[in-house]
Amino acid sequence: MQFHKGDKVRFLNETGSGVVTKIMGNGMMMIEVEDGFEYPYPANQLVAAEPNNEKEEKGKRRPDSVQVNAINSTIENRAAELFIPNYTDGIYIAFIPKHQQFPSAGEIELVLYNHSDYDIYFAMSLKDGSDWSCIQSGSIAPRRNLKIDTLTPQAIDDWGTLKTDLLFFKHAYYEHRAPVSDQLKLRGVKFFKDATYTADLLTGKRAYISEIEILEPSTVAKDANPFLSNDYINRMLAEKEKTMTGKKFSIPHLKNQVLEKEIDLHIEELLENWTGMTNGQLIAVQLKKVQQELDEAMTNRLQRIVFIHGVGNGRLKTEVIKILSECKGIRFQDASYQRYGYGATEVIFY
Repeated sequence: MQFHKGDKVRFLNETGSGVVTKIMGNGMMMIEVEDGFEYPYPANQLVAAEPNNEKEEKGKRRPDSVQVNAINSTIENRAAELFIPNYTDGIYIAFIPKHQQFPSAGEIELVLYNHSDYDIYFAMSLKDGSDWSCIQSGSIAPRRNLKIDTLTPQAIDDWGTLKTDLLFFKHAYYEHRAPVSDQLKLRGVKFFKDATYTADLLTGKRAYISEIEILEPSTVAKDANPFLSNDYINRMLAEKEKTMTGKKFSIPHLKNQVLEKEIDLHIEELLENWTGMTNGQLIAVQLKKVQQELDEAMTNRLQRIVFIHGVGNGRLKTEVIKILSECKGIRFQDASYQRYGYGATEVIFY
């Protein structure tokens, strides 16, 4: 269904309604809810709100089987659309709050997403001292997901470290991929903050997404010939000898130089204890970190920095933009929506 600015809509997977205030593109809408706050929502998670008089008329009659089947079909189609074709293939862990308007207020669903063309075997484990304890294992078909557990932020904090082991396979000929083992350190304080959760196309909801493995396409051509001719080998040896007898010069080890950086500005990532600090003091700490990272980036000739500031009330992002606007030799923009949602700003140095 196509929506327009000003349309009244209801949320498909939760209670509540709102008004479309902005068409954002990429299937996203900005919705103003009853309390006056605005949130980004995927269009496929919205349905048109019915006028009160029409809703009352419908309440007086029972829908027939044809209507019920049509409703069920619509829900199934919307669920299928959650796997966006241009979303980067990979395996993801999603922390999806049940209460979408106030994410930190309730329980959180932990869901494992297989957004790839591979079948996977997986095992998820928690650390117990020096050992590991498996909490869930099984297989997930391509382009499917599996709910692992429902937790509170406090329970997430108790987990400590979550390890996910993966094996990739297909029920036909396939390109081999090495097994993956990924560890995710969980801090409950992160999940108590509404700003942690951003609208995400993969889940179709506000969520916190962690990448386990991104599946990049193979860089080897399918018709590449693994055998080298004698003529080719002789030419390569001649080029090598020519290089060795020429003038020697040093080559910077750019391969070992870190040219990109990702900085999380959430206060729990910067301070161990911020008890008693005012909001102004906390922002001052975050902005000092921004300036420090910019100075180091220019000194070390970095190419790119991503500052993760979250959504929140927008104050931190505004202050970060002020600093960036006064810097020379850079340009900045919203970071990748697929990876960060609306909560990050990308800085490019030139």
